[in-house]
Amino acid sequence: MTVAVGAPALDVDLYATAALVDSRALFARVREAGPVVWLPRHKLYAMGRYDDVRAALRDDATFVSRRGVAANVVTNIGGRGTTLFSDGETHDARRAILRRSLSPQALTDAQAHVDRRAEQVVEALVRRGGEFDAVADFSRDLPVNVVADLVGVRAGAERMLRWAAGTFDSLGPLNRRTVTSAPRSLGLLAYSLRLSPRHVAPGTWAASVFAASERGEISAREARALIIDFVAPSLDTTILASTHLLWELAHNPEAYDLVRADPDLIPAAVVENVRLASPIRGFTRWVARDTEVDGVPVPAGARVVLLFGAANLDETRFGDPERFDLHRKANAHLGWGNGTHTCVGIHLAKLEMQALLRAMVPRVRAVGVRAPRRLRNNTLQGFRALTARFD
Repeated sequence: MTVAVGAPALDVDLYATAALVDSRALFARVREAGPVVWLPRHKLYAMGRYDDVRAALRDDATFVSRRGVAANVVTNIGGRGTTLFSDGETHDARRAILRRSLSPQALTDAQAHVDRRAEQVVEALVRRGGEFDAVADFSRDLPVNVVADLVGVRAGAERMLRWAAGTFDSLGPLNRRTVTSAPRSLGLLAYSLRLSPRHVAPGTWAASVFAASERGEISAREARALIIDFVAPSLDTTILASTHLLWELAHNPEAYDLVRADPDLIPAAVVENVRLASPIRGFTRWVARDTEVDGVPVPAGARVVLLFGAANLDETRFGDPERFDLHRKANAHLGWGNGTHTCVGIHLAKLEMQALLRAMVPRVRAVGVRAPRRLRNNTLQGFRALTARFD
């Protein structure tokens, strides 16, 4: 591929270990370099400014997903059939089936279950006292048990977590992480291909997908792929965001005091936390036709990585962008994507994090954290371990 005339080049490794551990400095360089920049090491374009990333996400006729959202061709071929790797009527049909379980109205019945589970998690940590692992002891419980109890897939927590993390790692370029993640990402694919209605609990979300297949709304292959759409995105992203929530509350005790004094601020705290956490660094899109981004030409056939994490720290959109601000109008952030491919599980993620925070408010006076250990994943960012304490 040749570089489009006028596109600034930025000779950086977007997927180097240092960049994965802390992307903020590199994200700032991408934003400063131009509206769209060429990354010669990856043969990719990159966009990191809020307005440009949001516009691209909303222009799914130009920046398409059906050719994959990974930075390598192998994953882009292997991922066909999922909602994430589709556009237009095909995408809409698959998404509509998922939304039957994941819309705010559909989740009304699930709220009591999630609230009860969140209270059990927080109460157990308060009774135990002392320090705990924020990831293993606080953040994992709800997403893992939602997959088991509501989705109806019981493949074992550790296996599902390995599969999900491997699936996101496989979306990078063909680097060592992508190659070594292959057995894990293929493990989830192999598991889904063996699934049938008898493997999932009756009355669960997975059962509803198979029922749609039996009615002829989607094929059996699509039904199995949609199970991946329930499992993989619902684990790591919410776990990472929930862990980051403790980090923000510990470093902004005055904000937590405000939430305790006014629990109506809980939804705002969750939304602002996801903006700062941006668990998904970004996805790529294939460019279907010649286009321009703020006057910079991008040719048809190019692949562009849309950096959600960079856009969410764009100082032209968010004043003092690295500050945790409960009163920020942050609903338009890109932590859950935007446009037709906005995360279909957005309401479930909010439900889970709000439930955890509601459970904390009457039981926890203050949060402490230490010893952060950052995740190294081609697509995900956040903490893989964090020692926390409830006072």
